[in-house]
Amino acid sequence: MTAETYIRDLEAKEARELALLERMPRQPLAAAIRQTARAAIPVHSAGDTGDAGDTTPNKGLSRPHLEPGAGDNGDKPAPRPHFELLEAPADGRQAGVYWLDVARDKAGEVTGQAAPTWICSPLRVAAMTRDAQGSAWGRMLVFADRDGMLHRWTMPMRMLAGNGEELRGELLAEGLTITSSGRDRARLVDYIGQARPDVTARCVTRTGWHGELFVLPRETFGDTDAEPVHYQATTLDGVTLGKGGTLAGWIGEVSARCAGNTRLVLSVSLGFAGPCLDLLRMDGGGFHLRGGSSTGKTTALRVAASLLGAPDYVRTWRHTDNGLEGVAGMHSGLLLVLDEIGELAPKIAGQTAYMLANGQGKGRAARDGSSRALTTWRLLFLSSGEVALSDLVTQAGGKVRAGQEVRVIDLPADAGAGHGLFDVLPDDMAAGAFADSLAGASAKHHGHALPAFLNALVADPMKARDALVTLRDTIATELTGDHADGQVRRVAHRFALVAAAGELATAYKLTGWATGEAQRAAAACFRAWMDGRGTAGASEPAAMLDQVRAFLSSHGESRFTAWHAEPGDRVTINRAGFRKDGPDGPTYYVESGAFKREVCAGFDAGAVANVLAGAGALEVGGDGRQTCKPLLPDRRRARVYVITPALWGEA
Repeated sequence: MTAETYIRDLEAKEARELALLERMPRQPLAAAIRQTARAAIPVHSAGDTGDAGDTTPNKGLSRPHLEPGAGDNGDKPAPRPHFELLEAPADGRQAGVYWLDVARDKAGEVTGQAAPTWICSPLRVAAMTRDAQGSAWGRMLVFADRDGMLHRWTMPMRMLAGNGEELRGELLAEGLTITSSGRDRARLVDYIGQARPDVTARCVTRTGWHGELFVLPRETFGDTDAEPVHYQATTLDGVTLGKGGTLAGWIGEVSARCAGNTRLVLSVSLGFAGPCLDLLRMDGGGFHLRGGSSTGKTTALRVAASLLGAPDYVRTWRHTDNGLEGVAGMHSGLLLVLDEIGELAPKIAGQTAYMLANGQGKGRAARDGSSRALTTWRLLFLSSGEVALSDLVTQAGGKVRAGQEVRVIDLPADAGAGHGLFDVLPDDMAAGAFADSLAGASAKHHGHALPAFLNALVADPMKARDALVTLRDTIATELTGDHADGQVRRVAHRFALVAAAGELATAYKLTGWATGEAQRAAAACFRAWMDGRGTAGASEPAAMLDQVRAFLSSHGESRFTAWHAEPGDRVTINRAGFRKDGPDGPTYYVESGAFKREVCAGFDAGAVANVLAGAGALEVGGDGRQTCKPLLPDRRRARVYVITPALWGEA
């Protein structure tokens, strides 16, 4: 099926689904709890430590059998220590989790139930979780905060190993109210640890695609005939997703107004491309908007971030490499937005680019010497800064590799239209005012576009994949033709993926753009990247020739003795070879050691010699070797690299 046919088939269906999404009201707390309880969570009564389940959307779970307890019609149970969950205030008690100990007389005999001790506001242990290998056990906790918002957190059981301080801190941050009594709040660990809900679920520790489900920290998109799947972590603070305003407001006031501005359309399309990356099993990578201050770079980042959350979704590069590894691990399948690359330490700039794009953290050893599980991810990132990644690498004395330039695409932020990042401006609006308007609209309307896009993708992942592949391959071919180098093709495929995601989102009625807008923006940005690169071939040969030219230009007079030097001429200090002037320019006879250690620093000397020979700038010896053995002015016959004036003709 072609992408066009698929898009036509989906239009009517997606319009209905998105309209329904917009009409969904926010439920009051009591109604939300009752609905959740009816669908998945049984009442946790006195004497019962079992609890409830949580589900993926539209998936119900069976309600386990309850033993007779408080409020039931069975026989009154014998007094015993236990926890009790009170859903709503009753009998003069506030709602919450209570510890009910037994009362004893002076002889130690049980005389009845002691007075209830309040531990925390209502908290349900809804399900037991574990990963596909039967490890990483956890508990799904469900509770409401003081504003009535329902929270769901799948907590690793290892958080119960200590005194529970980290656990309580996270629950407090999420809005649970806990007693201030040190002795009583310690019982919260026992309450969670002793709970044995009949419902089980599978946990994952990475966001993104898991089969045909897409998992976010607080929500799972898609349905499965197997058990539900939920994200499990020690904290939910790592990914600052959130919603504000409406989807229609975002489309009308943010996305649609980006049309005609290539960098803005590319940035929005990148937000849609994050989930598509893993769907197509493509390698990760990034786009870096480089330009001066007040160009509009931050506006592009805020617009891209608005697909996922509020403006604080944008992070900065000010992290250690270990810190960025942790951040990347929490954004798998999403767009990671990073501002101000100049804050990244130059000495780790190159390896950080490789790490983010390659999707794998450092290997580390456990206390017993065994290997810990690697942190993995697959993501796209959008970056900005006044300098390029290559500037940071060279600042630290490193060598810019072609792989770094392919993984992090350096794109000039200035669109060349005289308005900084913008190609076009609304009537009677200056560039600064337009940027401020977009920033304000992004802060007001955010966080709706990505969930709507994910709902459309999980409706039929295979069809979405087929459409994306068709669009990507068609666009990539149009960008490169048939004769581009492999490095250029890799970059073109990433631009094409972003364009395909933007076009698919347009077909889902999520952008407010005309068909083809995302493709035109990607093509314009690709041409800008190609212009900055300077060649459609591999970048290493050009970099090698540039380095040889730079060395000879810097040291041609000071470190190369003139071929016909007189005895009284200046003595050459730290000589690298000889220079013979001719009508077409100088020919350099470079000593073998200097050529390998200095001229080719950072590159393989044999590869540099081959590139020089291919450019006609290296005189090959009569024996076919890359060096010659002429009689030098100092009467030696030594092997040297003879670099001809043709080197400058290749500049």
